[in-house]
Amino acid sequence: MPPGRKRAEDPPAQKAPVKKAPAKEAPARKSPAERRASKRPARGYHHGDLKRALVDAGLSLLEEDGIDAVRVREAARRVGVSPAAPFRHFPSREDFLRAVALAGIERFELVSAAEIAAAPTPLLRFRALGLASVRFALQHPALFELLNSPALRADPEHARALVAADDEARSRLQEMLQEARARGELRPTDPIVIEVAGRAIAYGLARMFLDGHLPREGAMELTAAVLDVLGEGLAQGPPEA
Repeated sequence: MPPGRKRAEDPPAQKAPVKKAPAKEAPARKSPAERRASKRPARGYHHGDLKRALVDAGLSLLEEDGIDAVRVREAARRVGVSPAAPFRHFPSREDFLRAVALAGIERFELVSAAEIAAAPTPLLRFRALGLASVRFALQHPALFELLNSPALRADPEHARALVAADDEARSRLQEMLQEARARGELRPTDPIVIEVAGRAIAYGLARMFLDGHLPREGAMELTAAVLDVLGEGLAQGPPEA
């Protein structure tokens, strides 16, 4: 290079462009209606069967905390509807309690049907019914209290469905006893007296177990023995030679 001439400066090196991370999109704001919907509990019933769902919730409340816990508003909360929604099905708490009691009767009939049907004779089916009644009371004490609450039947107009269920149960019991008599299994005793005796024994034993007058341990064995004594008293003995 000739003296006095400056060397041209090399051009600066090119820097690779820095890639920027794409900016995160802000979440879309929910509308007031969407925010309200997200706070609502999930609906607990299907196909619009709100009445059945409420009754099922009432049964759960009954089993968990007793009769005082069975409230229409709490059942509505569990199902996931507004507090006002149940009242077209149950205008009052008493109506709701009656519906829960009816569901309890259905539950008893469902769980006891196989045991009763398995008995080979009408008189033994009568015995099986007594056993099933006491067992059910011990397994579901709050439901036993509700089913035997006089307040539920105090208003015949509003308690028609419950009274009809009671009458149907007694009718089946009478048919059982009439069949036993037709087969020669019973002594010539008034069937109404036999029915009352059987119901009184089953109810009385259940009440004594639940109230602590009799120990719960061995309850079903004692119940079977008591019902056997009743059966022996009712059974028609063999004809005299």
